Amino acid sequence: MSRGPEKFVLLGPVRAWHGPAEVRLGSPRQRLVMSVLLLRRALPVPADDLLDAVWGDRPPPSAANQLQIYVHRLRRAMEQAGRSESLIESVGSGYRLHAPPEAVDLEVFQATMSEAQDVRRAEPDRARALLGQALALWQGVALADLPGEWAEAQRVRLNRMHLDALETSLRLALETGTAHDIVGELADVIDRNPLDERFREILMLALYRSGRQAAALEVYTDVRTVLAEELGIDPGQALRQMYEGILRADPDLLVPESGRGESQDGRRILGRSESGVVVSALGRSPASVPASLPIPAQLPYDLPVFSGRAREIEEVVEVAEAGRHRGVGTVLCVVGGSAGVGKTTFAVHAAHRLAQDYPDGQIHLDLHGFDPQESPVPPRRAMRSLLESFGVLADRLPEDLDAQTALYRSLLADRRVLLLLDNARDARQVRPLLPSAPGALVLITSRDQMSGLVVRDGAHYLPLETLTATEAHALLVRRLGAACVDADPAATEAIVERSAGLPLALALIAARAATRRARSLTAIADELRRTAATLDALADSDRSLDVRSVFSWSYEALPDDAARLYRLSSLAPSTGCSAAALAALVAVDEAGVRGMLGELTKAHLLEEFEPGRFVSHDLLREYAAELLAAQEGAHQGPDEGAHLRADTKGAAFRRLLGHCLRTAYAAARTVAVNLPSLALHPDAADAVEAEDVSEPARAVAWFAQEAEGLIHLVTRAGAVPGCETQTWQLAWSLMEYLQREGRWDDQITTQRAALDAALRAGDSLGQAHSHRNLGRAYVQAGQLDEAHEQLDHALALFEKLGDLDGQARCHGNLGLVLTRRGRYGVALPHVHQAVEQFEAVGDRLGQAAALNNLGWTYAQTGCHREALEYCRRALVLLHDAGDRVAEAATWDSVGYVHHRLGEYRKALDSYDRALELDRQLGDLFNEAETLAHVGETRLAMGDRAGAREAWQAALAVFQDLDPQAAARVGEQLAGLDGAVPDSPH
Repeated sequence: MSRGPEKFVLLGPVRAWHGPAEVRLGSPRQRLVMSVLLLRRALPVPADDLLDAVWGDRPPPSAANQLQIYVHRLRRAMEQAGRSESLIESVGSGYRLHAPPEAVDLEVFQATMSEAQDVRRAEPDRARALLGQALALWQGVALADLPGEWAEAQRVRLNRMHLDALETSLRLALETGTAHDIVGELADVIDRNPLDERFREILMLALYRSGRQAAALEVYTDVRTVLAEELGIDPGQALRQMYEGILRADPDLLVPESGRGESQDGRRILGRSESGVVVSALGRSPASVPASLPIPAQLPYDLPVFSGRAREIEEVVEVAEAGRHRGVGTVLCVVGGSAGVGKTTFAVHAAHRLAQDYPDGQIHLDLHGFDPQESPVPPRRAMRSLLESFGVLADRLPEDLDAQTALYRSLLADRRVLLLLDNARDARQVRPLLPSAPGALVLITSRDQMSGLVVRDGAHYLPLETLTATEAHALLVRRLGAACVDADPAATEAIVERSAGLPLALALIAARAATRRARSLTAIADELRRTAATLDALADSDRSLDVRSVFSWSYEALPDDAARLYRLSSLAPSTGCSAAALAALVAVDEAGVRGMLGELTKAHLLEEFEPGRFVSHDLLREYAAELLAAQEGAHQGPDEGAHLRADTKGAAFRRLLGHCLRTAYAAARTVAVNLPSLALHPDAADAVEAEDVSEPARAVAWFAQEAEGLIHLVTRAGAVPGCETQTWQLAWSLMEYLQREGRWDDQITTQRAALDAALRAGDSLGQAHSHRNLGRAYVQAGQLDEAHEQLDHALALFEKLGDLDGQARCHGNLGLVLTRRGRYGVALPHVHQAVEQFEAVGDRLGQAAALNNLGWTYAQTGCHREALEYCRRALVLLHDAGDRVAEAATWDSVGYVHHRLGEYRKALDSYDRALELDRQLGDLFNEAETLAHVGETRLAMGDRAGAREAWQAALAVFQDLDPQAAARVGEQLAGLDGAVPDSPH
């Protein structure tokens, strides 16, 4: 690793150091941003790629804003650790990370592996030492602490790279004659990777060379049993050949590879790679490709019980052979058909049949063109995956798609490769991914007919139809055996008829039968007949098979309490929610829900996508909702009516809403201690259990996880009769967090929903709070006319209610609106009124905030001594009060007043106090405001460098949060060179 000041770790939990000090990289999503930038070090990373990595296909509306905040926090973390220049620069709409390659452990690993490969033949001992250094860089599972599908995909890729490197090291040990030394290490590797045949093969050879022929043969017996039990397959060709060679005591196996020749096809006998780390050199390079270029083998598992489709398979083979013989470009074959017809299974089987004809690589890429859970893969991302499969490092990829395509086609020129593009959306998604090499074959599966590829690119179109009755019967026989299928011909006929010839439906039915002790299709046929009437509404629109009956098999096997939770989970936010929230749905505590969640995750009806957080994909949510609706309409007998009424959608939704409101309210008052108290709706006051948000960090973390779901919950609750109070109170509880995050649009959305609900209920207090909070959101969004109107409405309502605290807050907000408009004299009476009313109700924190605002307003009028006095009175009230937000704001005001008095050193000291508090709070917006003031003071002192540094730091935040403030600071920076210090007066 780097001996320089910085070190970044990806091959384990993601970490960073600057010098001896570890840098705190923040939340998992923030570390995820850092990981993406590190994997593409020194290259621009478009913001869309980062959004895709962090949020996948479900980015929240504020995702771009949150991404900017993550980047700013990473910059600041490195700067606080001592980095003099910004680690991450803005480039166009994206970002680029600047660090030397030797600072990133993954790049050191790759470079060391490459060097080991280069010296492998000439200096095997040095190669082994280098391999040891490379493997020592791994500190566990790569990207171990990062959430999401992108991180998981990278973990899979990096794990393959690690295993390939380990294989290289072990094979080199065999080549150098140290077989006995690696037997123990191999046992540990196999224990961690029991289905990876490569290491069993190496172990067999190591044992054989150590004189332990019987033990070597026993390894084969063990792996054959494991593969049969776990996957239902036999060992692969390489293992079988090794077994046969040892069984006949082949003397050639005792000779290290370095002393052996080549096989008939010109390849070395030992060495395979799955991810791109080169395992052993080839005797010659197929299709004139350099020997060091990896040969990917990515085809999915080929179903051993595949049956039927013989004519279609032969058609694909003929098309591929004809294209190879003509040698006139890439052969394209589109496999089309409806959902469930077996396109992917067919294409995978055909690809395995043809794989030997494409020795330079076989690639599989799922494009998610028709996927209820995933958005279609953009061509840019698909191209990146393809290039990485052929060994192009992520940080060396061109940014432009055209440049990537050109590089891709250059790499594949003269290579005989097979590309399986699965589940494509349309020709536009596929066309950039097509190689131009005459020896290539591209198989494409899609529900789209791909007429553009057929007409323009000469693709062969192969439509897959549903199976005939004979083919469907043969599929069941292949999976279940003739004895089972022919035992009850009437049941088999009924199942074939109900399956509508869909291989997917037949496979599901066969799996159901195979898991039963008695493999009878009679009971399966009876189940399908019984469920047809009750689940008729769930039938597929273009197939007679009731696919949702498959869901019912999992559902009906659930215990009653887990089944109830599954039904009610359809009411939870689609973005996922915590175990505590799900517990509220069924009116138990968190400990009581754990067993139910275990049943649901085991049945794959819920997924634990993050520790303690659960989600269900759209089709399963829809199925759960329909079950709940069916139960709601069911007849309630005299003994069960009370239970069912307590378990209605409305009652469960109110329990969920009450839990969320109770927790959000507690979190809001933890984050902002100056908030007034509310008389919470009884559903919240009596909620089963609020989550632990007693510390500011916990409260902010809870909001960060739940904000998207809570925003949607406000909108949903606002439309539910009887939930009006909970709606405005939940929106009220969200206000402070959204304010800190700069999410003005979300504030406006939630407060509008809250106001609509309060108006519908005739709730004057709810209307007053919602008008006021909507006005606050408009202030931050720069819509001052709308803000003034809303605050006037709020003030009138609070006056009607006799609520002095509410009146005081409205006066303070109106003072801010007028101050923003430069009408300081008109603002002063409002702020004075706020001070007096807070004092009247005994609200010391509110009074302190109002005194600070009064001091700030006086400072704008030039009354600096009066301003300083009011601010100092505020600090006295805030002493030991615990409101660090108000204290930071007041120190900023004190600094501003000292600046206006020409007391620049006192101003900087006050600003430092404010910045320290802002940074403890993670309050980016107010930190940037104070930094802007620091710049003004530095300039007034003649310190242009200090002014530039402060304004640049402020600008970095404002660009993310407040474009108007960013423009203001940008103008100050632009005019810096010609600026003169301002007068203290």
